[in-house]
Amino acid sequence: MAFFEGTVLLYGLACFASVGQFLFGYDQGVLAGILVNHDWLQTFNYPTETMQGFVVSIFLLGAWLTSYGAPWSMDRLGRRWTIEIGALVFIVGGILQTVSVTLVQILFGRLIAGFGIGFLSTVVPVYMAELSRAHNRGKVTVAGMSINMFGYACSGFIDYGFTYVPNEWSWRGPLLLQCVFAVILAVGCFIFPESPRFLVKKGDHERALNILARLHGKPEDDKDVQQECQEIINAVNYEAALGQASWKDMFTTMRRRSIISIMVQALAQLSGINIVTYYAPKMYERVLGEGRMPILMAGFTALAYFAGAVVAIFLVDRAGRRKLFMSGSCLMVIWLILMAVFNKYDLGLTSAILVIVFTMIYVFTFGTSWACVGWLYPAEIFPLRARAKGMSLAASSNWLCNFAVGLWTPELLVKIEWATYIFYMAFCVLAFVLVYFFFVETNQKSLEEIDEAFGDVNHAAVHKADEPYPSDAKVASTEKSPV
Repeated sequence: MAFFEGTVLLYGLACFASVGQFLFGYDQGVLAGILVNHDWLQTFNYPTETMQGFVVSIFLLGAWLTSYGAPWSMDRLGRRWTIEIGALVFIVGGILQTVSVTLVQILFGRLIAGFGIGFLSTVVPVYMAELSRAHNRGKVTVAGMSINMFGYACSGFIDYGFTYVPNEWSWRGPLLLQCVFAVILAVGCFIFPESPRFLVKKGDHERALNILARLHGKPEDDKDVQQECQEIINAVNYEAALGQASWKDMFTTMRRRSIISIMVQALAQLSGINIVTYYAPKMYERVLGEGRMPILMAGFTALAYFAGAVVAIFLVDRAGRRKLFMSGSCLMVIWLILMAVFNKYDLGLTSAILVIVFTMIYVFTFGTSWACVGWLYPAEIFPLRARAKGMSLAASSNWLCNFAVGLWTPELLVKIEWATYIFYMAFCVLAFVLVYFFFVETNQKSLEEIDEAFGDVNHAAVHKADEPYPSDAKVASTEKSPV
């Protein structure tokens, strides 16, 4: 990375670090095609719908558990080493899934892989948000998060390609590939720069200034680089005086932000997206019959999901966060109703085509709104001293709701069929209302300025009217901050 700087370095880091999100998207989607693989079903003695739901959702339970441990690693070891830990743990889980011959083994492998994703899903959005600047933070973070959808899309076509393998490697092959991607991430961590804000917090101002200069594509003595570095130092020193945020603080002094952080991920998962991401081939089997075609159509659906995320890259810093959330919710209400109608009324091939079309439009809409922006928003709204715990709350909300949706969706599709879509549609209506009344706009604001939107002090500006801290005071106050 030393040969790159400025925008090229920034976007390169965002995309490469987001291999962690690729792993989440890939693992999320790869099992969808495997659940309709006859060799897999035979190997595991044709598990029930409930057990299939548990195989899917135990991965999410693992991610939920480690999302609470990630803040400890982020605040003590740094953002970069937390990514490394997540990648290494995921490799272990991926290998266990690949070699499994019993349901207990594959469940254990899924759980371990989930542990790794819990670390990655918590740290990657924070890492990208802290590397970016106010004018492009949304674009950079969403660009990185869109790799999640790219991973999901790749899993669909890889599943389809492996259907032509006439043995157990038709499902072991796709599971093994996820380990390859995790190895790439683990190796890449050794060339990642650390977050400048974390380095300042640790008192390493020299390295922080060097990384900021590279991200700006300017020399270290440039006015803009110096100003941004000083603002970060001011904010870190101010927060050091307040002390590291405790879990109690998250639900007292930062209660509003914590509730919003939990809500944004809960609402994203309860919008129904995981009907598609986990069970698209099973959905399409209902209208297309068994065979390769449901898996292929699931691949194209995943591609529509990724396309929506790409569109979000260009909208997020123009339209803003609230508008994308609300417009996405409104449109998804319409698409879910239409999906329910054409699942209820059998019009033959016409129903099959319309179900697939509206499913693709639905995931495209989710991709442009809640999919990526839902991860960006909680990474923005907390001050540095609480950012790791705040993102942990968001990630844990995501995984807990994800676990519930993954577990109960197969039963809902069997017992209430088309009404499953109406059930999730109701949450889209609720999401619109909550965003309208409770969410604040963070677009075009620095991470330090966002505090003002929540009625707090702009920590970066606290000392602007005074002389800057002397260097020894900076180091001293930073060292006193609990980490």
